[in-house]
Amino acid sequence: MDLKDNIYKFPSSQSIKENRYIQIRDEVEKFLTNYAIERKDLWAVALAAGRFSSMTLEKIDGTDKTLDFFKNCIKTQKEADLGSDSANIT
Repeated sequence: MDLKDNIYKFPSSQSIKENRYIQIRDEVEKFLTNYAIERKDLWAVALAAGRFSSMTLEKIDGTDKTLDFFKNCIKTQKEADLGSDSANIT
């Protein structure tokens, strides 16, 4: 038996932060989706959320990190679209 087998592994502060960010992201996305359905205007809600996000992130992280964040979001969305389209063979 390895001595480490009986050691309880506490979550790292990084994993706690990541879980918190994931929870907040999921809650905000659910709220925005429901709001867009209620208002019947997904485009306007997306613009408002994007404007809030881009302006706030630029103040916090600067232009380069903010643009990198949005590029990563777009990349993630494109990959999700490729994965869900059974007609796409590329």
